[in-house]
Formats: sequence, structure tokens, C-alpha cells
Amino acid sequence: MLMYMIIYNEPLSRHTSFKIGGPAYCWIEPENSDGILEAINFIEAKNKKFIILGKGTNLLVKDEGFNGAIIHLAKGFEKIETEKEVIIKAGAGLSLARLTKYAFDNSLAGCEFLAGLPGNLCGAIFMNAGVRSLECPAEFIEIKDIILDVEILDLKDRKIKTLDKRDIDFKYRSSGLERKIILGARLKLEKDNKINIQDRIKAFNKKRDWLAKIGFPNAGSIFKNPSPYKSAGMLIESCGLKGKRIGDAEISKVHANIIVNLGKATANDVLGLIDLARAGVKQKFDINLELELKII
Repeated sequence: MLMYMIIYNEPLSRHTSFKIGGPAYCWIEPENSDGILEAINFIEAKNKKFIILGKGTNLLVKDEGFNGAIIHLAKGFEKIETEKEVIIKAGAGLSLARLTKYAFDNSLAGCEFLAGLPGNLCGAIFMNAGVRSLECPAEFIEIKDIILDVEILDLKDRKIKTLDKRDIDFKYRSSGLERKIILGARLKLEKDNKINIQDRIKAFNKKRDWLAKIGFPNAGSIFKNPSPYKSAGMLIESCGLKGKRIGDAEISKVHANIIVNLGKATANDVLGLIDLARAGVKQKFDINLELELKII
């Protein structure tokens, strides 16, 4: 009996926040880590590539699709439990919304900054998700700050390992966990009363009020910020590119580091705007913008 569910020719536009992209060769949802290994063996026998997909919130799929397998960590990877008084163990597929609610319900503080962010724990760890500090906007609070260790499946030797945070190369929007499948993690939080936790959640959500004004499908930030003092959005806006359209894709009028799908945008439309923004910032500021968006 297979330990995974498989669908062939699944349109990836159904599984990304951009609502853009052609089909994958196949879509696979494993039940557990053994199911992942079984799925990988199947994929390799077909001589296909594969990628791990969370909520698809920071991904652009090309119009021709992906001639490989998408492994989606779903139901079998969404568990969460309190291991010790302030330590919680969570699966890679757990949404950040459920993580922050669980922490709040158990009077645990430390992950309020994740409230309102899309995606799941796997993607947040892989990208070292973070936001600007409430007290010092030049500093970032990142998920690495609350990680104790991460459970991974190492694709080199196909073994499950636990990596201490100190052994993970966390950097701005990066974890160095390529060629490793994140299965889950332990997070160290701290006890606090729910009123204080709720106040911080509200403060972080207030800083993101502008997100609700975007109004169209998007993949969040397209580029990494070149520095804490030079945001990609500010640089792109300074080039006069807010509202610039190619086809049905548009550099958002709300935030210049976000590209929106006005309805029928193609991946090529988005890629055209990415090239335009990069060229404009390079010409005006001599800065090479680095993608935060993942493209397959």
C-alpha cells in the first residue's frame, strides 16, 4: 500500500498564492517520512526532479509548468504539541496561523511576529522568515531566534537527523538547508499572560495593515532588501515603477516590492516586471536586487 497520494498533471496555479503556473508532472502528498522516501524512490525511477512545496506563498511557477514532482507536506506533518513547559514541537506542514494560535492558547510568547504571515513552518524555517522589530525597525526578528533544533531528512544519505540551531547556517532570508527536507522543529518560547501576547500580535498586525489593501493575488516580497536601511520597495518606487503593468501583472500601487496578478497574469508577465525593476534599480542606484521569490 502506497504511503502517499499522487495526482498527475496537477495545475500548480491552484496551489500558489500568485494563482499562476502550468501543471506539474505529478503532485504527491506523503503520509509520513517513510512516505517521503517512497515517493522520492518513485520520482527517481521516473528520472524526474522534485521540490518540496508548503503553502506556495513565495513561489512563481512558469507558464509551461514543472516537469517534475511536487511533494507537499500536508496532513501527516501538521501536528503540534507541548513537549516541555515552554518548548513546543511542531510539524513542517503546520500553518503559521495555527502555530501562533496554539502558542497564544497556551500563554506562550515569542512567535507573535509570525501572526498574519502566510505559509507554513517548513517554508518559514527554510526562508528564515522574519519581520522588523517593533522597538527598532532597523533590526529583524527572525524564526531562528525561537528555534531550538530542526528535524530534517538529509537527501545525501536518506537519514533523518536533528540539527541544533547552531549547526544551521541561518542568514537573512536563508537557512542553508538545501538538499534537506524539513520535517519539523522544536521552538523555545516563554511564559507570558495572554493580554501581553495579544497586544504584541495586534501591534505586528497593525504594521501589516497595508497588506489588506493590495487586493490581488501575489507572492509577497519579490526581492530581498539590500540592507536594513535600503528596502527594495523604496528603491523600485524611486524608479517610478509603482503601477507599471505588463499584461495582467502589475507592480503594486500599494507596495513596489510586490507584483500582483490582476486576473489573468502569466508567469512571463511577472518575469518581465522583475527584469524591469532590476534594470531600473541597477541603472539608478547601481544595486543588484536579489530575488526572494522562488521560481520553478
